[in-house]
Amino acid sequence: MTEKTFRLTVAYDGTAFHGWQKQPGVRTVQGELEGALAVVLASSEVTVSGAGRTDTGVHARGQVASFRHDTHLPAGALPPLLRRVLPPDMRVTEAREAEPTFHARHSARARRYCYRLLTERDVLAERYAWAPPVLPPLAGLMASAGPLTGEHDCTAFQTASRTPADPICRVHVARWQAWADGVEFEVVADHFLYHMVRNLVGTSIVAAAMPDPAAHMRDVLESRDRRRRASPAPPHGLSLEQVYYEGESWS
Repeated sequence: MTEKTFRLTVAYDGTAFHGWQKQPGVRTVQGELEGALAVVLASSEVTVSGAGRTDTGVHARGQVASFRHDTHLPAGALPPLLRRVLPPDMRVTEAREAEPTFHARHSARARRYCYRLLTERDVLAERYAWAPPVLPPLAGLMASAGPLTGEHDCTAFQTASRTPADPICRVHVARWQAWADGVEFEVVADHFLYHMVRNLVGTSIVAAAMPDPAAHMRDVLESRDRRRRASPAPPHGLSLEQVYYEGESWS
């Protein structure tokens, strides 16, 4: 039987996961998903690729994974079958058959992340959003995001990593806005550097309290100096919301 390429949309609460990428001896999203697919497909091994390698504690509503298999099952049968074997803190919300050349990571054109801040401490909401000691005014946060849109060398917002990455990022959307329990930072870019969104949020909070938030953010960005940015925001406020592919718009 000819192999087919499948595209899955995956949501998960990242609290109890050591990130997306499979690692020996720890619980990861990729590891749980591959194990569940092996059960459903009655296969000894299934290898999935993810669009974003989310870190420990980071959540997702719109992670995309792809894999190839010669199963006779239609794509639509996978979500309900996987629901029976996946743990309660993750779910495949959609499955479809894709073109043979489709790859969740390499075919992606952009990714959208949201980072959420709370106006006050909340024992339930703090699982998915951060309550900083002081929440700056929304106007200052909005101003701080102004210089981020466009193509930039984002080295200043990259945490040191062993994996080399192109520091030039094309940021399509960068904005702060209100949400039900506080404010959120929404950012869409062609790719992200290690811890980039959390570093942007931390720096934006510092910039928002300054007389000219946009000027401070621009200075840090143009410095290309990691020592100029603020400490990163904690991971639990961050969520991968959507991944975009050819023909899909983020506007």
